[in-house]
Amino acid sequence: MRTATTTSELETHVVRYIDAHQLIPDGARVVVGVSGGVDSMVLAHVLLHLGYSIVVAHVNYGLRDGADGDETFVRNWCASQTPAVPCHVTRSNVKQWAKHQDTSIQDAARDIRYAFMTDLAQQTDAPVVAVAHHRFDQAETFLLQLFRGAGVEGLAGMPPRRPLKHDAERHLVRPLLELSREDIEAYATSQGINWRTDPSNETTKYARGTVRNQLLPRIQQSFPGARGHIAHAAELLRDYLVETLQPALRARFQKHYDDRPDGGWLALEALRGQPTVWRHRLILEALRTALPQAPYATETAETIEELVDAQVGRHVDFGAGMVWREREGLYFVPHDAVPARLSARPVPFDTAIELPHGRLLVEERGAPPDTLQMTTPLIAHADADALSGALTVRTWQEGDRLQPLGMADGHKRVSDLLTDMKVPSHRRDGVLVLCDEEKIVWVVGYRLNHAVRVRPHTRRCVRITFHPDEKR
Repeated sequence: MRTATTTSELETHVVRYIDAHQLIPDGARVVVGVSGGVDSMVLAHVLLHLGYSIVVAHVNYGLRDGADGDETFVRNWCASQTPAVPCHVTRSNVKQWAKHQDTSIQDAARDIRYAFMTDLAQQTDAPVVAVAHHRFDQAETFLLQLFRGAGVEGLAGMPPRRPLKHDAERHLVRPLLELSREDIEAYATSQGINWRTDPSNETTKYARGTVRNQLLPRIQQSFPGARGHIAHAAELLRDYLVETLQPALRARFQKHYDDRPDGGWLALEALRGQPTVWRHRLILEALRTALPQAPYATETAETIEELVDAQVGRHVDFGAGMVWREREGLYFVPHDAVPARLSARPVPFDTAIELPHGRLLVEERGAPPDTLQMTTPLIAHADADALSGALTVRTWQEGDRLQPLGMADGHKRVSDLLTDMKVPSHRRDGVLVLCDEEKIVWVVGYRLNHAVRVRPHTRRCVRITFHPDEKR
């Protein structure tokens, strides 16, 4: 709850910005990322002065000599407040993490920082995490994304508020996003706020440092006010994105995408005859929804787009899952939903055995039932005397054949049977076959072998039942 009775012009601006974008609920606790630099120190000071209950989060990466000094500085500031501000510090070997994740030092540091702040928000029951990005950070981000060839989402820059990556119920907020660096430093000076200077911010070792210390100053020299104008362009693009593109995308996506237990379905009619930009946006939205760990990039969308005109059964594997070309759509299947291959396993009578995605039970029943008309394809009856030796179950293989029930003579490949029965390509690898020592008895859930059918002279029959997992 805000309780400050007097505020500066900057604080008044922050209050209006928080209210306009609904950044922080009244009475909410706020985790504040504080490095010790001027931006984060001002953010912590302003939120505290406005009456918010804050918890400080500091990460000591140990990357430079001054890192321990930064930690001590932040701890001392928190302890000096009345009452003292809770201060939580984590130390991390960012170089080791970057090597382990095969990523850059900067990306690894960001991952560690946001994971720590998310965990702290959960531990302290804080609905928001606040960071000190400002207007000129926005300009830098716009240029970095432009040089990387980003689309509208990237060029729209940083939003004032977004869900945390690993906890969508909590949000990352940026209360200083409309302020300039000069505004922030002037406020710090006027309020007697001390801060630490990170010399690495002045280097050009990293891409952002090059933009900040070389490129933007030259642009600003030739085009006065350019930093603010670039940030404004990013804000305009975000308004367009939020008010126009995203609603249109949601409408198309909701019409043509179906969330299913084992993945996501995107209808081909949504992609055919559409401009490339819409095809890519819909494909990436399906990817984000069904396979969030897959690479979210134009190259990925282009690879998946090739499936639209490909043969049914073609697929692409992205590690996090697979995208299959089905008859009327693209199926996005997470790897934990991809059917597992099964080597031959013995099937005893009258004992259910656990299999991938279900249980199989073969029961001796004596005389055949009065009717063989079943309401489900997951139950079959066979002549026990037509079975040869012990039973086994396995995943079907190329070259498997049987005489499907009702076929007077000849045999059919299991692959052709599955095609005729329109079994989705992404499920075929998991189709099971029950076999005796000479032949396939039952393509589980699909077709019995004609040779083991129950006939008028059958005296002993077996009932075969497959109980799939409920989620399937």
